[in-house]
Order: sequence, then structure tokens, then C-alpha cells
Amino acid sequence: MIGGLIAVAIAIWFYRTAVKINDPNPYKWAINGVAAYYLVVFLWWFLLLKPASQSLHHQNQPLLIALHYGGTLLGILVAWFIHHRLIASAEKKEA
Repeated sequence: MIGGLIAVAIAIWFYRTAVKINDPNPYKWAINGVAAYYLVVFLWWFLLLKPASQSLHHQNQPLLIALHYGGTLLGILVAWFIHHRLIASAEKKEA
């Protein structure tokens, strides 16, 4: 559930930024932001969390919880990076 709320927040953040810089297609920004977030979260889940959860299920619960939220945090970080790259790209087009 928290991942869905984060995705909505990212969509709103990207949309408002696009509106602020007068981009003609703010929905494209919102979709790109959410897609970047979910891509990282799903890759994290399939490549790291799913295999690790089988071996850590009964052994190290705190590490498993940290791995679970690590993908969410990495997704937010990637969305932040893409946000700043899109802003830099938009500023280049204006200049």
C-alpha cells in the first residue's frame, strides 16, 4: 500500500513540475516518473528480494525487512534522479 501512495506522490510531483515549467504535456512527465519508480521496485523484487526471502525467511527477519524497503527507497532515488535530468533537459531546450 505504501508503494502505491509513493507512486501517486511521484506522479503529482512530476506533473506539478511540468506545469511549473510550462511543458505542453505534463501527463507524459507523470507517467515517466511512475514508470521509473515501478521499474526499479519490480526489478529489485524479482532480482534481489524474491531469491533472498527464500533463504532469509526464518533466519534474519530485520535484514529481510530492510531489503523489502530498500527497493522502495531505491525507486524514490531513481525517480528523483530522473526528475532532475528532465528539468535539466527542459532548461536546455529553453536556452
